[in-house]
Amino acid sequence: MTNSTSIINEIREQADIVTVISSYLSLTKKGKNYFAICPFHDDHTPSMSISFEKQIYKCFVCGASGNVFTFVKDYENVSFNEAVQIVGKMVGINYDNVHKNTPVKNKKEYEIMNFVCKYYQNNLKTSLGNKALKYLKERHIDEKTIDKFKIGISLPSKNNLTMILNKKGLDISYLDNLGLSTKSTSYDYFQNRIMFPLCDEDGQVIGFSARIYNNEANQPKYLNTKETSIFKKGEFLYNYNVAKKEVKKSRKLIIVEGQMDVIRLCANDVNYCVALSGTALTNYQVNMIKKLRVPVYLMLDNDNAGEEATFRNGEILEKANIDLKVVRLIDYKDPDEFIINKGIEELLKFLKKPMSYLSFKINYLKKNKNLKETKDLVKYINDVIDSLKNESDDLTIEVVLKKLSKQYDLDYNNLLKKLNNNKEKREEKKAKVEITKEEKKNKVTIASEAIIYLMMQDPIYIKIYQKKLGFLPLKKHRNIINDILYFYELNGFVNMADFISFSEDRQVNIDNILEIINNNSEIKVSTNEMENYIKVINEALKKEKIEKLKRELKEENNEMRKIEIVKEITRIKKEV
Repeated sequence: MTNSTSIINEIREQADIVTVISSYLSLTKKGKNYFAICPFHDDHTPSMSISFEKQIYKCFVCGASGNVFTFVKDYENVSFNEAVQIVGKMVGINYDNVHKNTPVKNKKEYEIMNFVCKYYQNNLKTSLGNKALKYLKERHIDEKTIDKFKIGISLPSKNNLTMILNKKGLDISYLDNLGLSTKSTSYDYFQNRIMFPLCDEDGQVIGFSARIYNNEANQPKYLNTKETSIFKKGEFLYNYNVAKKEVKKSRKLIIVEGQMDVIRLCANDVNYCVALSGTALTNYQVNMIKKLRVPVYLMLDNDNAGEEATFRNGEILEKANIDLKVVRLIDYKDPDEFIINKGIEELLKFLKKPMSYLSFKINYLKKNKNLKETKDLVKYINDVIDSLKNESDDLTIEVVLKKLSKQYDLDYNNLLKKLNNNKEKREEKKAKVEITKEEKKNKVTIASEAIIYLMMQDPIYIKIYQKKLGFLPLKKHRNIINDILYFYELNGFVNMADFISFSEDRQVNIDNILEIINNNSEIKVSTNEMENYIKVINEALKKEKIEKLKRELKEENNEMRKIEIVKEITRIKKEV
């Protein structure tokens, strides 16, 4: 057992989950468990259960679950190691020096990207950086901001960086995979551009966004790092590593379109902002935003494209039940230009008077429609009514429908009836989807998850698994089983709370593990149950083997082999 794992286990044992969560939330005891308003969704009744016995928590509504470290990590928006540090301080155990020596996934890649970032920064400070510095100053970016965002330049040379990295023993294939060099030519991927480092949630440099500054012809304005082992465009938001801490004070998050907008806002001490960098939000990014648990202010560009992006991303955020506001600036294209020309105070005035996303959407839906034409008007009315299907506030619904009724001389009751019909159809459709999801989760998957859940409880279930099964059909389940066995071999014991820490620390399978805990927390923990689930798997494996033999029988031409296959099928059938 590593020193890191040993201390993590010690902290977890000392930190009672009930005591820790009660320092963040008000708890009420019901039976042997404690309950709280879940902080991970818009909860109105206590739906989070905290088990003193198991040292885990679970929300029965949103499915959030885990141990004491998982709770602190998600509540504080910090990394797992930072969560261990926080909990360690609560119980008087220092983890600061231990985790610094813990092996970090992709450590080599981070070190290279950090070196390259410093290389670009140093280039800007040489005589070769004078023109780029002049350009940045013309864009009202001072030296303090340049240092804050670690802005640098790539040189006009075709392979200066590649040669430096080659001398460090890094071959061209590796550099190509990191998006620093081009394998086909052995040239630097970025040449003669202003370099903006891109950082992950922990502030590690994972890539670059590179802008031209010499007005070169036939060149894209921005060139970004390609997808690599550490940079996934759909899992990144510019400045998120800073904003996730700042939102604790501001209680809001601003989403802008470009990196320059973020830089301008941060230069004026508005650090609670992130940039989309020209893309629509992915599910991963939405979850990053949702974790912050603050209202979101969409402040995208003041043009048609920005309006389209506001609608498109607004739909995504609204679907995720995020408290959403819209800010539409006037006179200037984006927050960057607005602040340069009108100042930060004027922008903050707009921020204090946002419109609801529903108000924005109702106006947006008029776009490209002639409301004097019956066809366009009917389409508009139907779109507005459809926009209200997720609205839970009866007063908002009444206000919107009455406005429609008065403005277009329509019967209010007919509009309300149409809305209620839409809601009923939506609920029916949702119910069918839920049934389909349950049907897709077959007996084998249910049994496999239950076996894993039981094995996390006590070594007795590990021994039953090894003796009577030893195999699960799905690879994702086998991976978790292997980790449980590895944990048991290292520690000589197993319990759910410590296994969660172990998986979080290694950054493997943790999402699947928490889902299994969430799905199985109500099952009966007993050896009889374990053997019943094993029986389900064994029968499924035998049936699968029979089907495979039947396929083989159809293709077999050798009569003797056919007889052997039939005998084997008969033997297995008797066992099922």
